[in-house]
Amino acid sequence: MSKKLVAFTISKLDQAEDIILESKIHKIKPILHFKYYILSGFGPEYVLIVQKVLISKFGKSSFKLFIDCGFDSSLSIRMAIKKIEYIKLRGNSIILKKIRDIADKNRVLLNPSFNIVDCRNIKNINLKIKKIYSRK
Repeated sequence: MSKKLVAFTISKLDQAEDIILESKIHKIKPILHFKYYILSGFGPEYVLIVQKVLISKFGKSSFKLFIDCGFDSSLSIRMAIKKIEYIKLRGNSIILKKIRDIADKNRVLLNPSFNIVDCRNIKNINLKIKKIYSRK
């Protein structure tokens, strides 16, 4: 029986740090989810800088990223080339097939299925993560 993985929607660096620290206690590698409006507002560099800061603080193997690219196929190609682990993209089947080929070459998963927990407005993220992983 396979359980769906959990992705945590975040918008700030401190939320990401809290999630990674709490996930280490439960020996889980968290998936950090960025919504499309963050990338369109701050630009894709924002996510790449957050990724660099988290890697320097916790190491490359302590988390994965899940980026929602909306209908922006060029953004999804850029994220695939940067080897962001998971990408969500909407569009017609022809575009999705071409981008899936690029994603496969870079070992990136396109449109994975996750349970998404929105942590953007939660004050105590640690408590929420404890609840999620104590059920399993």
